Amino acid sequence: MEFVDIHGHYAWGIDDGIRDLDEARAALQNASKVGVRVIAATPHVISGTHFEKDIQHFKERINELKKEASQVGIEVHEGSELFLNHDAPTSIRSGYFIPYENTKYALCEFDVRRNLPDDEDEVEEYLYSFKSHGYTPVVAHVERYFKKGIDIDRVSEWVDMGYFIQVNASSLIGTHGSTVLKNAEALIENNLAMLVASDTHKSEGRRSPATLVDAYAFISKKYGEDTAHILMHDNPLHILHNEPIVRTQVKKVGFFKKLFGR
Repeated sequence: MEFVDIHGHYAWGIDDGIRDLDEARAALQNASKVGVRVIAATPHVISGTHFEKDIQHFKERINELKKEASQVGIEVHEGSELFLNHDAPTSIRSGYFIPYENTKYALCEFDVRRNLPDDEDEVEEYLYSFKSHGYTPVVAHVERYFKKGIDIDRVSEWVDMGYFIQVNASSLIGTHGSTVLKNAEALIENNLAMLVASDTHKSEGRRSPATLVDAYAFISKKYGEDTAHILMHDNPLHILHNEPIVRTQVKKVGFFKKLFGR
C-alpha cells in the first residue's frame, strides 16, 4: 500500500513536531519504508501569534524538507495547520497561513485540550471565515474534540457546509483513549470521515508515520479495503491536486450482527 499523508509535522525545528534535521531524516526514511510516497508538511500556525515573517520562514523550512525527502523518494507539498481562535478571521483574511500547495484547501484545528465549545462564534464562524475567503477547511482530528462522545449531527452540518473531516491514524489504534477511538469509528461508520493522516510528530512510535500501517489494517478489516484506500490514498491525493474528494459508502452494521458477529 502506498500512502498519501496530508497532515504531519515533518518540517523540523518549528513546533512540537520533529525537532531537528537528523530526526527529520529519520522520519522521512521510516515514512518511505512503510510506503508513504507523498506528504504535506503542515507546521502549526497559531492565529494572532504567527505573521508574515513566520509564514515565510516556515515555507523556507518546507523547501529544505523537500530536498531531503526527494532523496528517499517522497514528494512534499506545502501546508500548515492553522489554530482557530479569536484571531483566526484576521489571520485568514491576511493570509497568515499556508494552504495546501496550489490548492484552495487548508488544514485547521481547534484546541484538543478542551471539549469543543457549543458557541458557534467560537467554532462555526471561524470555519466559515475560510469559506468566505474562497478556501475549503480541512478540519484536523475531529474525533479528538468531543470528550464525552462525538456529536454526529454537528459534524454532519460541517459536511453539509462543504467542510472536510480528517481523522488521525493514531486515534484508530487507541493512542488517545477509548472515547476518541469510538468517535473515530463513528465518523467512518457515518461516512463523515474523508481523510486519515498520521499527524506525525516523531520519527518513531505511536505518533510517527508507522501508525498509517496499523490504521490501514484496522480500517480494512472493519470497513473494507476500498474504504481504507479512499481515506488514506485517493482522497488525500485529490486534496493535493485541488480536486473534489470521494465520499465513502460504509454500510452500517445491524445490532444483531454487532452482537453475534454474523
